[in-house]
Amino acid sequence: MSLRRATSGAAAFAACAVCAAAGAAETREQATAVQDLAYGEVLFHFYQEDYFTALTRLLAARQRGELRAHADEAELLLGGLYLSYGQHVLAGEIFERVLAEGTDPAVHDRAWFFLAKIWRQRGYLAEAERALDRIGGELPAELEPERRLLSAQVLMDQGRFDEARRRLEAWQEPEAEWAGFAQYNLGVAMVRLGRVDAGAELLSALGGVAPEEEEGEAAAALRDKANVAVGYAWLQAERPDLARASLRRVRLDGAFSNKALLGAGWADAELEDYRGALVPWLELKNRSVLDSAVQESLLAVPYAFAQLGADGQAAEHYAAAVAAFDQEIARVERAIGSIRAGRVFEELLAQPAGSSGWYWRLERVPDSTESRYLYELLSTHRFQEALKSYRDLIGLIRNLDGWALSMRAFDDILDTRQRAYAERLPAVEASLDALDLDSLAQRRIELEARLMAIERTHDAVALGTPEQQASWQALTALEPGLARLGGADAADELRGKHRFMKGLLLWDLERDYKARLWEQKKQLRRLDEEIRQAQRRHVAVTDARADWPERFAGMTARIDALEPRLEAIREAARQALARQYRYLEALAVGELEERRRRLAAYRVQARFSLAAVYDRAAAVEDAGVAADPRAAVAAPVQRSRAAEPRDLVTPDSMAERRP
Repeated sequence: MSLRRATSGAAAFAACAVCAAAGAAETREQATAVQDLAYGEVLFHFYQEDYFTALTRLLAARQRGELRAHADEAELLLGGLYLSYGQHVLAGEIFERVLAEGTDPAVHDRAWFFLAKIWRQRGYLAEAERALDRIGGELPAELEPERRLLSAQVLMDQGRFDEARRRLEAWQEPEAEWAGFAQYNLGVAMVRLGRVDAGAELLSALGGVAPEEEEGEAAAALRDKANVAVGYAWLQAERPDLARASLRRVRLDGAFSNKALLGAGWADAELEDYRGALVPWLELKNRSVLDSAVQESLLAVPYAFAQLGADGQAAEHYAAAVAAFDQEIARVERAIGSIRAGRVFEELLAQPAGSSGWYWRLERVPDSTESRYLYELLSTHRFQEALKSYRDLIGLIRNLDGWALSMRAFDDILDTRQRAYAERLPAVEASLDALDLDSLAQRRIELEARLMAIERTHDAVALGTPEQQASWQALTALEPGLARLGGADAADELRGKHRFMKGLLLWDLERDYKARLWEQKKQLRRLDEEIRQAQRRHVAVTDARADWPERFAGMTARIDALEPRLEAIREAARQALARQYRYLEALAVGELEERRRRLAAYRVQARFSLAAVYDRAAAVEDAGVAADPRAAVAAPVQRSRAAEPRDLVTPDSMAERRP
């Protein structure tokens, strides 16, 4: 059994929120420029369907002011995420504020439409109506027909059928895909207003459409639903002849066949054609007794036999009905016990976790007796939203449990850092004491003064390499000795070689002088920067050494303050989870209790009718006269309220129907 379409409106709103958040892009695949890194991270988690992480990252980035280029888009996405977690009040405030301040009209109208759709699903009808009223113009072609039907739906949910009728009548040219649904809804509104003839005419026109060869299930189901609705409308108006014609057009294998068979039998019965009534009722009684129409047929069949004077068969079927009701009541009571023991919800929650937020839906109903009883309840938005909130609370508690473990890990981290601080402090203090920045600064001044003197006197030798300086000193030291050698030819030759060597060395020194001077100035500037950096680091280390005890105490106090706050949130979440479970249990048990009360009433009626048949047979036997075969036989419940023409339909609702 599939409930894949149960949250289609919420999923559609997700697409709208993404469009607004990503710059009104029409699809998720369309590339969008993201200017804020934090917003890109949020979208990354969002597209990964990790909505809780996306929400927390978005709130953190919003608090730190990291969404300057995407402020409005981020607010719209935040509203959508809040809404997906059931925070409709916060979401509504965000939408009213952001959309009122001005945005793309197309995004504005789509956002209010999807917001209205989700509010209607959750039962906030006044808010849904206000959201629809905020739509300024027509929506795109694929959404405008649904908006018109949604507007009528909200009015009908509030019992304002005349307003719904006027709105649907004013819709003269609906899209072909939605024409049948608009016609059905208008017919329903007419019937609910007491204008049965006009409503039946619309519904009959829809139900009498010949099926097409490639007709979809939704169109066929809508035609069946229209025929059932008009049939029961005619039964209520005491026109069984017209009801019979409509009900006989319903498919025997469709989702509405049980109600149609029950109504068709009653149309025949009201025309006193009890043999004709037995045909659909006998077909119906062999179907699953879980259906209320089948349960009613268990009373209708013996009633028809009694009307035909077949007391033996009537008694037999009444006795079988009593036994069937006894068995069904026992199964219902076991199902109630199973629900109260928590087994049903364990099965419902045992499905893969998947994503949370608006995209989550109950993909598969567990194949158990309890879930079969609750199928209609499980397919409602009310139960789906409640179950989704229950799952969200479980996810939140798991997240909080993870943070509780993280708090203890933070304590361990702080203890480790404190021990590391205590171990490293002596070495740090020794390094700080050994570093004499003042002497380094004085040494730098001396180096600058020496370089200035070299530049002023053009002392190329002072900038030579150590080898060049050593050679220059050696050549200079030879000059006095060469001067004492006299004027011999050998002495002149030595002095010439000396001058040549000294000149060659001076040539090399002068050639590299400017480059070496520039390099020394560069090294001096680099030394200035190194000294300044050392001074900054010295101050930073000194301040860190002095501030660490206070910082450590502050972080410890912050963690100590967070722990009780976190525990309070965990306790509040656990209490909310317990309340939500009780709510789910109350919904399910209430549904089964209503079924049990109905079955008990049927059983009492069957027993009373069986006793009446026996009494009549005994009276006939004692008196020896014929008796009215219909005397003292109670009629079964004549019409199932589930078949009354009371609910609006859309393509989504028809797609959810299953035989």
